[in-house]
Amino acid sequence: MPSFALPEGSAHITPLTAHTDPTGLLATDSLAENPAVRLAEWLLTTPFGLTCTGVLVVGGACLFDERIRKAVAPLWRFATGGLVLVEPGAWDSTWTRPAPHRPENQPMFRGERVPRTRWAKMPGYQRMLIRWGAMLYAWALYMAPWLTLLLSLALLVGIVTTKAVRLIQDRVFNRTMAVFAQGAAVLLDEEGDPRRWIAAPKVRLTWLPVALDPRITQAARKVSPSLEQKLGKLAFPVLRIPLEDDDAKVRVALDAGLINKNLIAELKRLGEARLPEGPWKGVHSEAKLVMEFKHPKRPPADVVYNDDAFHQFPVTEVPIGKSAEGWATLPLAELTPHTVMSATTGWCKTTTANVYLAHVLGNGARAFINDPKRIGFVSAFGNLPNVTIRTTAQGWKTANFEFLSEMERRYELIEKYPEIKENPLDYFQPWFLVNDERGSYVSDLKDLAKAEEEKGLPSTLRWEKKILWQSRAAGMYMLDLAQQANLPVFIDSDGRDQRMARIASGPQTRSSWVMLFPGIAKKSIPVKKGRAVLGIGVDNVTEIQLARITDEKARAYAQAGIAIAERENAARAKRLADLIGGQSASVPPADTTPSPDKIAPSVPGQSLSGGTQAPGGAQAPADHGPLSFAKPDNTAGESGNDTAGVIDIAQVPAQGNPDSDGQQAAATVPQADSEPVPVADELIIGIQAGADYLGMSKDNFERSRRRRPIQGEQRDGIQPAWTGLVLNEWRAQAPRAGAN
Repeated sequence: MPSFALPEGSAHITPLTAHTDPTGLLATDSLAENPAVRLAEWLLTTPFGLTCTGVLVVGGACLFDERIRKAVAPLWRFATGGLVLVEPGAWDSTWTRPAPHRPENQPMFRGERVPRTRWAKMPGYQRMLIRWGAMLYAWALYMAPWLTLLLSLALLVGIVTTKAVRLIQDRVFNRTMAVFAQGAAVLLDEEGDPRRWIAAPKVRLTWLPVALDPRITQAARKVSPSLEQKLGKLAFPVLRIPLEDDDAKVRVALDAGLINKNLIAELKRLGEARLPEGPWKGVHSEAKLVMEFKHPKRPPADVVYNDDAFHQFPVTEVPIGKSAEGWATLPLAELTPHTVMSATTGWCKTTTANVYLAHVLGNGARAFINDPKRIGFVSAFGNLPNVTIRTTAQGWKTANFEFLSEMERRYELIEKYPEIKENPLDYFQPWFLVNDERGSYVSDLKDLAKAEEEKGLPSTLRWEKKILWQSRAAGMYMLDLAQQANLPVFIDSDGRDQRMARIASGPQTRSSWVMLFPGIAKKSIPVKKGRAVLGIGVDNVTEIQLARITDEKARAYAQAGIAIAERENAARAKRLADLIGGQSASVPPADTTPSPDKIAPSVPGQSLSGGTQAPGGAQAPADHGPLSFAKPDNTAGESGNDTAGVIDIAQVPAQGNPDSDGQQAAATVPQADSEPVPVADELIIGIQAGADYLGMSKDNFERSRRRRPIQGEQRDGIQPAWTGLVLNEWRAQAPRAGAN
């Protein structure tokens, strides 16, 4: 058949079938796009569509035929959440409401259906959702088994975790609030879970420090000081409701019909008495239908010793922490010159002592620290000229004797010049004696006394009793730190009664509380770091938050006090000279409140080499040697740590300033009940002799000595010299120094 070619540039010819539909196919395609036709096709051809069609047909038939309705009813009730395949009874649940409550003691009639299980009491719509969810899960498990199993496992873990948390919370709630909840349930006629009507803070995990027996920490200290510090950080996790928090609240929901005022008042009294971690204060809100229990105003959660506290209080008012009303202080110049603190390891003993020392040293005092732990105060106060740290029993004996000797010297001056008694700090530098780890301190002193064949109470403790009784009038004070207060700590009841400022921090045994606060019911305080009880006098007990300070800041205050002591001691010396010379003692007190950051840490005349110097620039008594003890007729300046009128207990002539006539005062030895006094050790002269004494090599000893100067070092000609006590103290405070 011949083919014909279209002329070039001619238009495209559209087929005739594009404009005509002789077979009717175009109409069929249009009908297939009709939504109604497609819905009908889906209802008649797909499995789910056929199911829906059947449901619609049967449902329509049920509207007109009673027999069909009765036949279909059981299946319908099953699909829509019904429990039984018959008509529901009077005690069955409906589709929207659960089964009505029926008392268990009500008799059951024949044929009466009473649902007993949680499933039977559930509303119908909930059962329907559960059944259809189960069928949907079966379909998903068939279509995508691995994905469904993973999701199922995640859901199962979530459900188990939620149930476990709920169980734990219920258990902690019952353990904490059971006593109150049971009483409140009786008053309010409530049944079931008390958490439905008692709202408390959520359970949380806290770390509770372990209160170790003092014997364990004492044994650990003998092994290694670092081991004791690690034991002090031991804690175990505890799940608890944080009712001790200052903002903790407990709410009790009340019924709208409760209008009995006596019942409401009794509920308030019950909550205030039975809720733990009290005290509590109940407030009834009639509009909100709740009884809310809150803590009264409590001490702040955190207290820091700062310049404000330093400037606000004098040396004899030590700001030890804060109560709900503000700073709580130790009134040393009044009825409480001596303080004792009882706190287990890790409950702020050393921190509190650092606050105490930072305040008094910063205000120009001098301190002696007896530290059985060896490393407790070295970083804060080591190698300071206004602080003497001793870590051995022989050193503690020397410190107590120096303290007692100074007290006796001051008393002789007071006896001759009674006007000093009115304000002793105008004439004497305040001195402080701090005894850490009081239990070990007493035990080691008894061992030393036994080794020296002393009879009865060790002489050091007898001197201490005399200090406790008499030192306040001489401007001398004492602080003792112990793990638990007991009779060996206080020695006797007189020792306890002389320490009228008492601090209890952390877990306290019943006997320790009775020893500290006899006749006062044990006070419940929050178990958290720094919270303590402060007792001033006989029956004044207050909850406080102990102040804290860093070692660096405490050292800065102590260094600032060196210059303050120089200025004040110069004024005291002039005032005392005027008094002894018969002139008026009218020199005004020096300013004692410059800030540490305004005073250079290096003060002229405070060299650490060649012996420790006192704040006034005079040579301070070494660990072994001459002790300050001036006669009353000595007109030399009194600085508290000067060696004016110094006497050697080995009958060495006094060294110091001349009296008003240019002659030295005669030396006298203080008598402490005719007891033996420490005798100066024989000097160890030269580097090699010092190394041999400590069992070190000469090179190691020389390097350690340069790295850490030896406080109390002397000179014998051109060679350095020390006593055995000085070397032992130096090695005890740096046990790793010079290791071979």
